[in-house]
Amino acid sequence: MESAREEAFGPNVGQFRRQPTGPQRWYTPVAAIDTTHTSHNIALTACALGIAMGVGLSMACVCGWSTWGVFGMYVVLVSTYHMLEYLSVALYNPERLEMGSFMFNPDVDNGYIMAMGMSLVEYAVGYGGRTPGVITVVGLGAAVAGQIVRTLAMVTAKTSFNHYVATRQVADHSLVTHGIYAYERHPSYVGFYVWSVGLQVMLQNVCSAVLFSAVLGYFFVKRTKKEELFLIRFFGHKYLEYRNQTRSLIPVGLIKY
Repeated sequence: MESAREEAFGPNVGQFRRQPTGPQRWYTPVAAIDTTHTSHNIALTACALGIAMGVGLSMACVCGWSTWGVFGMYVVLVSTYHMLEYLSVALYNPERLEMGSFMFNPDVDNGYIMAMGMSLVEYAVGYGGRTPGVITVVGLGAAVAGQIVRTLAMVTAKTSFNHYVATRQVADHSLVTHGIYAYERHPSYVGFYVWSVGLQVMLQNVCSAVLFSAVLGYFFVKRTKKEELFLIRFFGHKYLEYRNQTRSLIPVGLIKY
């Protein structure tokens, strides 16, 4: 793991300067960013997330318990989520570290981006008639709790965690049954579900809260069913025994294959 971490953060990462062919000076694009996993792109992305956190925190502090203040808290929570996704992989599973570890577009087809955009549109449309109240506190608490559960799941699983369903077993993939996994078989999924729905409740986005609950619920039930089939193939009776002893808030049995 140490060698993987050194390679991920080594001095050669991001050295993509182009040698001038004529009487030109060295040129390194400062604001350019793409999907390649270089220190340049990592730094720019982390910087953008840090700025977003700072702006959101400032809004929350200056505007207080108001519509703008709640939006500031939303910005902080979303930025924190993406930063922790990358940091958790970087610290505990560096061999699988990539730009995609920031999880800006986890499903590749921009579904996450469109869903978050839709929720912001709904919040903007109903901006004038929303006063923060008890429901805001409930949503905020759910979002924070969901983030804690998801990050704890990633930290506990370490190299056994993967952002995508593993279809083949690798050497460092072991069955994790301790820590938070002793109480919930799929804590990372449950954490993300509670975090994402909690954000919509905090914003008082009725339509988005309902849609997020339904769509994410179906997605995770289907994904978990598929994942457990591979886990049974990888670990056999050990996983079957673990599944029988440990419950999950995700109703895996709803989808039959």
